[in-house]
Order: sequence, then C-alpha cells, then structure tokens
Amino acid sequence: MRTAQRRRLAMGSFFAGVCMLVMLTTQSTDARITREDIRRAHLAVRERGGTSRSVADLRCEGLPLPTAPEGAVKFFALGDWGVRGLDVGSEAQLDVARGISCAARANQPRFVVTLGDNFYPKGVTSENDRQFTFKFEEVYGDDALQVPWFPSLGDHDHLGDVNAQSMYSLKSDRWSMPRAWYVEVIPLTNGGKLQLIFVDWVALEGRFSVSVNDRRFQKHLGEAAGKDTSEEHWEWLRRVTSSSNPTWRVVIGHRPLISVSARSAKDDERYPAEGRARSAIREFIEGADVDLWINGHDHTAQVACSERGGGTTHFVTSGIGGYDLHALRPREEWEETLYAENGYHGFTAHIVTDDTLTTHFMDERGRVRHSFEIRKDSSRCNY
Repeated sequence: MRTAQRRRLAMGSFFAGVCMLVMLTTQSTDARITREDIRRAHLAVRERGGTSRSVADLRCEGLPLPTAPEGAVKFFALGDWGVRGLDVGSEAQLDVARGISCAARANQPRFVVTLGDNFYPKGVTSENDRQFTFKFEEVYGDDALQVPWFPSLGDHDHLGDVNAQSMYSLKSDRWSMPRAWYVEVIPLTNGGKLQLIFVDWVALEGRFSVSVNDRRFQKHLGEAAGKDTSEEHWEWLRRVTSSSNPTWRVVIGHRPLISVSARSAKDDERYPAEGRARSAIREFIEGADVDLWINGHDHTAQVACSERGGGTTHFVTSGIGGYDLHALRPREEWEETLYAENGYHGFTAHIVTDDTLTTHFMDERGRVRHSFEIRKDSSRCNY
C-alpha cells in the first residue's frame, strides 16, 4: 500500500473518531474536550496542510514593542473582533489584523487570548460555521500568528452555540478551547508560573438572575448560562484559585469590573443581574490575589487599579478589536481609572517575567499607545 493511501486511511480513521467525539459532546450543554483531544486534532490538521490562509503583504510602519527581557513570556489579547462583513467595524477588524500581524512579526507572541464576542452578531451555529474561516482563519492568517489561540466567550457568543466554539478546537490547528471555562499554566524562566484563568462571564452571572429581563439578552440565553451552570462555574473558580499559588494570576473575562465607558453607567441599572454579578466577581477576584483582569465588552482602552492587602489588582479593558468604539464618561467621573481612550482600534501586548508584568496598548498600525508595568513587589496603584 502506498504511503499516501496509508495516510488517507489513517486520517479517515482519526476523523471518524473525532466525529464520534463531536456527536457525544454536543449532546450535553458543556463540551468537555481534553487537551490531548485538541493536541491530536491540531497535529492532524497540520499534517493535511493546515487551515485556510489569506493575508496580503504587510507594510509595517509602527514602532516595534520595546525589547522584552530574555526568556519573557509574550502574549497578545484581542477583544470584540468578529465583525468582518458587517457594517459595524469590518474594515477596523482587518486593520487591527494587519497591526497585530506586524507586532507579531517583530515580537513573536507565545500565544493569543481572545476576550469574547468572537463572532458578531449571534455567535456561531456549529463547529462548521463559515464564520470560523471568514472572520478568524482568513483574517489572522499571518505566519507570525500561527500560535495557540486561547478564546473566551462573550455575550454575543452566547446567542449562538457556545459548545461549537469548543468543538472547533478539533478542526483548527491553533484554536484551543477545551470548554467554556478553563485554565492554562505557563512556566516562567526562573521557576515561576503564569496562571491564566478563562472565565465565562455570562455563565457566572446566571446565579444572580431573580426576575424576567434582568439580564442582557435573557430570552436568548440557554442552559449554558443558567443557574445550575453558574453554580458549577463558581465552584470551579473557587477550587482553581485556592488550589495553587502561581507567581502571576491573570483572569480573562468578557465584561469589565471597572469601566468609565458611557454605556457602563447604564448597564447595572438596565440589567440588575449584571450589576450584582459585577460586584460579586470583583470582590472574588480581589480576594483571590488576582494580579490582572483582562476584559473586552466596552469598546475602549482602559486601565484601572485597586489596592488589596499586600498587592494590587489591575483591570484592563481592551474591547477594541474591530467593533465600533464607545464613548467615555467625563474625566471627573473617573475614580479608580488610570487611563482611558476611545480614539483607536487595536489590541494589547503583555510581557511577563518572574518580577514584572508589562502591558502595552497597541493600535491598528502596530504602534504602542500606552504602557504600564506591574511589579510583583509593589502594593500601590501608581505608575
């Protein structure tokens, strides 16, 4: 038997197994894919030639990121981005894709995280949805972005099949989302660890709903955002944060815990369950020694900070990946907010060592627009 024939037969057997796994997992409200499932699927996709790539030649004009210390972990974060083909930021998404590609060529990230609202306006219908190719694979196809992508879910994603975003991990060679909430632990140079906790904000909110229409998109939300799922998610979050002591603890979620976006002033009143969830999540995050919370949802660039016993928690909003930008409240209403801007689309770049965690806000041309550093030995919100 020829080598090509053997490979086709082997691949056929593999994907028959994957199809069975898809059938089994999609029958539940929560797809539970193991990292080994994802690893095998990614290897198989790469062997058959990878997924669709379509990126034009780039003219990278922005200044590169400052040189990172040797051995530092570099990653990018992209929020509220899946709008290609719509009339609310399609060109902006493509512009940001060029900027993030330029930054990645000059400063190769270890991985990319998404901050939710991956697919506007109503998520995806299945793991075969054309949007995965049209809004993800074709847009972020530069060679420098062929690294693991760790997604989180937003409220618009919950209008579709959230499990399908997990199942797509078995079809792409880089999309890595074993379930709606999960943990990644990245080793640092001198023996430390970076713990990344990916939460599903909409699911966490479920336990706080007490009446009809007290949640955003409530009539469209399913069991994946209901009370039982919410209780499970909260228990998981308590267990994850109490069972380890990483050097840095970073939580990735969709909605802000502190924001000076004009829309945020109305959200808690309009959606009381969201307001109750915001207060509870913030209290938990600060009590769990979280160093950095990164979110999207508000289409602005923001940094806020709170002081806790012996350390600080910084809050980064970066919902500027493509969708039209939001207005900000007057500066006199900023309390814990240290920086806010709504004049550019872009993403954030994060550089982590055992001693420092540095964040750069990048615009659609790959230029640094704002930077700040968290020192592990600091207990004050000043930079």
